[in-house]
Amino acid sequence: MQGLILHSKVLFMSKYIQIDVRLNPFYEKGFAENFQAIAGFLKEGGYQKHIDNDESLYSMVDYLADITHDPRVSSYIKKQIAPFVAIMSALKAIAREKLISRKLDELDQCLYRLEDQFKELEKNL
Repeated sequence: MQGLILHSKVLFMSKYIQIDVRLNPFYEKGFAENFQAIAGFLKEGGYQKHIDNDESLYSMVDYLADITHDPRVSSYIKKQIAPFVAIMSALKAIAREKLISRKLDELDQCLYRLEDQFKELEKNL
């Protein structure tokens, strides 16, 4: 069996069967309503479509990382989010490994920690 990693899902394919594991977003009110400050600077950085699509926090880590290198975003915002983005990126890498190895309990705990980082970032903005 050969594995392929595509964004937040892992595909294993045999000749006639595939397993598809995904990390799906779940927001009762939507990303922008739950994380208004984060949504604000994502919008400032030109990432409105990701907000509108209510993408998962797992996916949002990459957009936050992009913002830290985006010349259109103020250095003040970059400095504020950089420490959080570093932690989030590390957590995402760990989560990816847990997903690949099918350690779902450990993945769940890692995703809770990632969510906590988003809450802390929101609180600090």
